[in-house]
Amino acid sequence: MAYKDYKDEYYDISQKILELSDALSEEIILTNIEDQLTGEMDIFVDKMNYLTLFRTKYTEITSETTFYDKAYVRDALTKVTTLVGDLMKARYGISLGNDLDFYFPDDYLKDMETLYEFFFIRHFDNLKDYFFTELIQNKVSIIKRYESALQNDTHSKDVFVINSKKKFKNTDDVVIIHFIDEIMDDIMASIESAYVLFDSIISTDPFEEFNAKAGELLLDYGKGFSFEGDRKCYELYMLPLKERNIRIELRNSLLMKYLETVEVEDE
Repeated sequence: MAYKDYKDEYYDISQKILELSDALSEEIILTNIEDQLTGEMDIFVDKMNYLTLFRTKYTEITSETTFYDKAYVRDALTKVTTLVGDLMKARYGISLGNDLDFYFPDDYLKDMETLYEFFFIRHFDNLKDYFFTELIQNKVSIIKRYESALQNDTHSKDVFVINSKKKFKNTDDVVIIHFIDEIMDDIMASIESAYVLFDSIISTDPFEEFNAKAGELLLDYGKGFSFEGDRKCYELYMLPLKERNIRIELRNSLLMKYLETVEVEDE
């Protein structure tokens, strides 16, 4: 082959790689994923699932694509999913039970996308759903635990309690609202199992797309989802609540949602 032919082939391959890189956007996606998974929980910014973006781009490229290169596409898939897998394990102690070599690539991407979406993208929303569901399901026992405390001098003379009794028709609601911080602590102390926590979260809306998929992977524990330690993963998932601003935002979210269910006195 002439030197010119080698040169043309080199430029042909380089052009294919550039077009593939542009189509997959894997470098930008890798950067954004790392920024997300190594950063603090941000509860005031809508998070984008960059693995969903990558999967969309990945599935649009087929062997019929003019600039398709099997080795490059596989390498990009490996880099992106390895980064997500490593950072999810570092942040939550959670991973998929099998590696890419044991999957069809499309299936691996879907499962990794579910891992990313369910545990990270929806982290704060998951906590809100879990705490509120626990509050409603255990309302009777919660009220029984705290209603007598509402009558002692410390609480009965509290201005907030006095005003709340005038505002709300049901004293039970005053109990819930006044002791919401203690109730949150009780809910956190009621279990220390990641498996139970995530199963409970899934159960709040079991037919939603990502919840349903997460449910399948959780059911296939060990091969689907895998935890470094059940207690450890629970603690890591609850860790953001040690931050005062996140704790306050969760409490406020619970109160706002609960207030939608209460009856108020006519003015």
